[in-house]
Amino acid sequence: MDSNDVSIEEKFYNELSKKMENGNELEVKQIYLLFPNINKKTISWRLYDLVQRGKLYKTGHGYYALTEVTEHNAMGYNYMQKQSQAIYNTLIDYGYNFYISGLDALTGEMLHMPEKYPALIVVEESGINEIQGILRDKLLMALTEKERNIIGKTINNDQVDAIIFTGTDFSLSNEHIARKEKGFVDLYYAVTRLDYGVSIPELSRIYQSLRRNKTVAMEKMKISAKDRGIVREINWLIELNRLPEKVLEFMRYQLKEEPWRG
Repeated sequence: MDSNDVSIEEKFYNELSKKMENGNELEVKQIYLLFPNINKKTISWRLYDLVQRGKLYKTGHGYYALTEVTEHNAMGYNYMQKQSQAIYNTLIDYGYNFYISGLDALTGEMLHMPEKYPALIVVEESGINEIQGILRDKLLMALTEKERNIIGKTINNDQVDAIIFTGTDFSLSNEHIARKEKGFVDLYYAVTRLDYGVSIPELSRIYQSLRRNKTVAMEKMKISAKDRGIVREINWLIELNRLPEKVLEFMRYQLKEEPWRG
């Protein structure tokens, strides 16, 4: 390899590094777009070489970053609200897959934690009825997502002990508590769909805290979104910070002017 080849590869790495500052992850298709004049096979080889030399890390399927991404686990059982701990203690003795999600997985990311809030529980579909019955036997009001939608505003959040979601990917949890990416996605879903007692500004602050503290991996966010069935929304949210200001201005204008919003 001559010196000219080295300088080209170093230039490639330097350009890539600029786009990965502040902990940003890049998907391989985004990297292809950054270098339209370089053959995709050449780019793939350079990425492989950089990973082998420890200058780049694969953070997920097709994702790269300058630093190795660790698993973003919740703070743990001791930091959950007492009610969520009681639910955890009850369900741990049964054989169904489950984990506690939402606010209990996001302790440390909120400025003010509510004193009491419905626990968000993710369970395998075959276990919903039995788990709901187990919690009700303990005099806990546990509603499925469908029931929460039907009841709507006729019952306050502080009267509900738990909301039960179905899930299929239990690798998104650790010791029956959601990883932070899944905790946020489930909370986002509950706030935007189920009249959950967290304001939109507070939800936004939680997301900014996760991004600022680099406690989310974009690949895990997308996998979490798939498990919850809101891939398009979360993809849009992830890409938002990469959009040009004029695009954002146009989008704000459209949201303001759309007649169906009146």
